[in-house]
Amino acid sequence: MNNTHEVLSALLDNEPFDPEELSDALSDPAGRALLIDLIMLRRIVQPVDSVPVAPRAKTVSPYSWRVAAVAAALFLSLAAGYIAGQRRTETVSSDAPAPTRVVEAEPFVPAGGMR
Repeated sequence: MNNTHEVLSALLDNEPFDPEELSDALSDPAGRALLIDLIMLRRIVQPVDSVPVAPRAKTVSPYSWRVAAVAAALFLSLAAGYIAGQRRTETVSSDAPAPTRVVEAEPFVPAGGMR
């Protein structure tokens, strides 16, 4: 691509360009013909009724609401379980019952004695 094509493409694409180079490109009959060709090509490629759309503002998706609701429910259930467990341990006595049988442990000796 030559400089004329680059300047005219920058003009049509709303990109920065040098005004002097644009003036030089449009003073040449080939540059004017190229500008007309590029405008017609753009008209063919882009529909007439298309309107440029501004980017949408970022909104919160329903999926993120569900994730937040699940996280809140999980947190509440864990907190309720912890509090219920604390209350239950306060009311239950921790006295162990008396043993019914006592087992004494003896060291293990393999059959046939030690070598």
